[in-house]
Amino acid sequence: MKRPMLQLLLVLFGFFSSARGAAESATDAVRRIDGERLQAMMAGDGAALGRVLSDELVFVHSDGRVESKADYVKNLMAGDTAYTNARTSELRTMKPSSDVVVLIGRQDMRKRLGATWSEITLRFLSVWRNEGGTWRMVAWQSMRPAGSSVVPGK
Repeated sequence: MKRPMLQLLLVLFGFFSSARGAAESATDAVRRIDGERLQAMMAGDGAALGRVLSDELVFVHSDGRVESKADYVKNLMAGDTAYTNARTSELRTMKPSSDVVVLIGRQDMRKRLGATWSEITLRFLSVWRNEGGTWRMVAWQSMRPAGSSVVPGK
Protein backbone atom coordinates (compact mmCIF):
# COMPACT_ATOMS: atom_id res chain seq x y z
CA MET A 1 0.00 0.00 0.00
CA LYS A 2 2.86 2.38 0.79
CA ARG A 3 4.60 1.76 -2.53
CA PRO A 4 1.70 3.00 -4.77
CA MET A 5 1.38 6.14 -2.61
CA LEU A 6 5.10 6.79 -2.94
CA GLN A 7 4.88 6.32 -6.73
CA LEU A 8 1.95 8.74 -6.90
CA LEU A 9 3.87 11.34 -4.90
CA LEU A 10 6.91 10.95 -7.16
CA VAL A 11 4.75 11.37 -10.28
CA LEU A 12 3.09 14.49 -8.85
CA PHE A 13 6.46 15.93 -7.81
CA GLY A 14 7.79 15.32 -11.32
CA PHE A 15 4.74 17.00 -12.87
CA PHE A 16 5.03 20.13 -10.76
CA SER A 17 8.80 20.29 -11.20
CA SER A 18 8.50 20.09 -14.98
CA ALA A 19 5.75 22.74 -15.00
CA ARG A 20 7.98 25.07 -12.96
CA GLY A 21 10.91 24.29 -15.29
CA ALA A 22 8.85 25.24 -18.35
CA ALA A 23 8.16 28.69 -16.88
CA GLU A 24 11.84 29.14 -16.04
CA SER A 25 12.93 28.01 -19.47
CA ALA A 26 10.83 30.72 -21.17
CA THR A 27 12.54 33.50 -19.24
CA ASP A 28 15.93 31.83 -19.70
CA ALA A 29 15.28 31.57 -23.45
CA VAL A 30 14.33 35.25 -23.69
CA ARG A 31 17.43 36.28 -21.73
CA ARG A 32 19.60 34.21 -24.08
CA ILE A 33 17.90 35.58 -27.21
CA ASP A 34 18.20 39.13 -25.92
CA GLY A 35 21.94 38.48 -25.62
CA GLU A 36 21.90 37.36 -29.25
CA ARG A 37 20.11 40.62 -30.13
CA LEU A 38 22.88 42.64 -28.49
CA GLN A 39 25.53 40.61 -30.34
CA ALA A 40 23.72 41.22 -33.64
CA MET A 41 23.53 44.97 -32.90
CA MET A 42 27.26 45.13 -32.21
CA ALA A 43 28.05 43.06 -35.32
CA GLY A 44 25.70 45.12 -37.52
CA ASP A 45 24.00 41.85 -38.49
CA GLY A 46 20.60 42.83 -39.91
CA ALA A 47 19.65 39.23 -40.75
CA ALA A 48 20.22 38.09 -37.16
CA LEU A 49 18.25 41.07 -35.85
CA GLY A 50 15.45 40.24 -38.25
CA ARG A 51 15.17 36.78 -36.71
CA VAL A 52 14.78 38.02 -33.11
CA LEU A 53 12.53 41.02 -33.78
CA SER A 54 8.81 40.60 -34.35
CA ASP A 55 7.37 41.95 -37.60
CA GLU A 56 5.05 43.96 -35.31
CA LEU A 57 7.96 45.55 -33.40
CA VAL A 58 7.44 49.01 -31.92
CA PHE A 59 10.88 50.38 -30.99
CA VAL A 60 10.81 53.56 -28.87
CA HIS A 61 14.26 55.11 -28.65
CA SER A 62 15.54 57.01 -25.62
CA ASP A 63 14.98 60.30 -27.49
CA GLY A 64 11.33 59.44 -28.17
CA ARG A 65 11.66 58.39 -31.81
CA VAL A 66 9.46 55.44 -32.76
CA GLU A 67 10.51 52.92 -35.41
CA SER A 68 9.08 49.78 -36.93
CA LYS A 69 11.19 46.65 -37.38
CA ALA A 70 11.91 47.53 -41.00
CA ASP A 71 12.98 51.09 -40.14
CA TYR A 72 15.07 50.01 -37.15
CA VAL A 73 17.01 47.38 -39.11
CA LYS A 74 17.38 49.63 -42.18
CA ASN A 75 18.71 52.52 -40.10
CA LEU A 76 21.15 50.29 -38.22
CA MET A 77 22.43 48.83 -41.49
CA ALA A 78 22.87 52.28 -43.10
CA GLY A 79 26.27 52.55 -41.40
CA ASP A 80 25.75 55.81 -39.48
CA THR A 81 25.30 53.96 -36.17
CA ALA A 82 27.45 51.33 -34.50
CA TYR A 83 27.56 49.73 -31.05
CA THR A 84 30.27 48.10 -28.98
CA ASN A 85 30.67 46.89 -25.39
CA ALA A 86 26.90 46.52 -24.89
CA ARG A 87 26.13 45.00 -21.49
CA THR A 88 22.88 44.34 -19.68
CA SER A 89 22.65 44.53 -15.89
CA GLU A 90 20.09 44.87 -13.12
CA LEU A 91 17.86 42.58 -15.19
CA ARG A 92 14.43 41.61 -13.89
CA THR A 93 11.96 39.40 -15.68
CA MET A 94 8.19 39.12 -15.53
CA LYS A 95 6.03 36.49 -17.17
CA PRO A 96 2.48 37.88 -17.31
CA SER A 97 1.28 35.00 -19.51
CA SER A 98 2.62 31.79 -21.01
CA ASP A 99 3.46 33.55 -24.30
CA VAL A 100 4.79 36.88 -22.97
CA VAL A 101 8.01 37.73 -21.11
CA VAL A 102 8.95 41.26 -20.04
CA LEU A 103 12.55 42.31 -19.40
CA ILE A 104 13.36 45.38 -17.31
CA GLY A 105 16.92 46.47 -16.80
CA ARG A 106 19.86 48.64 -17.61
CA GLN A 107 22.14 48.65 -20.64
CA ASP A 108 25.52 50.30 -20.87
CA MET A 109 27.18 50.58 -24.25
CA ARG A 110 29.45 52.55 -26.46
CA LYS A 111 27.58 54.02 -29.44
CA ARG A 112 28.81 55.69 -32.59
CA LEU A 113 26.53 58.15 -34.32
CA GLY A 114 28.20 59.48 -37.42
CA ALA A 115 31.87 59.93 -36.50
CA THR A 116 31.28 60.50 -32.77
CA TRP A 117 31.51 57.76 -30.14
CA SER A 118 29.81 58.17 -26.76
CA GLU A 119 29.15 56.11 -23.64
CA ILE A 120 25.45 55.70 -22.94
CA THR A 121 23.42 54.20 -20.15
CA LEU A 122 19.79 53.27 -20.69
CA ARG A 123 16.98 51.95 -18.55
CA PHE A 124 14.74 49.77 -20.67
CA LEU A 125 11.62 47.69 -20.81
CA SER A 126 11.25 45.11 -23.57
CA VAL A 127 8.33 42.82 -24.31
CA TRP A 128 8.90 39.41 -25.86
CA ARG A 129 6.20 37.20 -27.35
CA ASN A 130 6.25 33.55 -28.30
CA GLU A 131 5.40 33.57 -32.01
CA GLY A 132 4.78 30.01 -33.15
CA GLY A 133 7.45 28.58 -30.86
CA THR A 134 10.01 31.36 -31.41
CA TRP A 135 10.53 34.16 -28.89
CA ARG A 136 10.69 37.58 -30.57
CA MET A 137 10.90 41.11 -29.21
CA VAL A 138 7.63 42.92 -29.95
CA ALA A 139 8.26 46.18 -28.04
CA TRP A 140 11.17 48.21 -26.70
CA GLN A 141 11.08 51.41 -24.62
CA SER A 142 14.22 53.04 -23.29
CA MET A 143 15.26 56.21 -21.54
CA ARG A 144 18.43 57.82 -20.33
CA PRO A 145 18.27 58.12 -16.55
CA ALA A 146 18.57 61.73 -15.42
CA GLY A 147 19.96 60.87 -12.01
CA SER A 148 17.42 62.97 -10.16
CA SER A 149 13.72 62.46 -9.67
CA VAL A 150 10.97 65.04 -10.00
CA VAL A 151 9.06 63.16 -7.30
CA PRO A 152 9.53 64.79 -3.89
CA GLY A 153 11.08 62.66 -1.16
CA LYS A 154 8.89 61.24 1.59
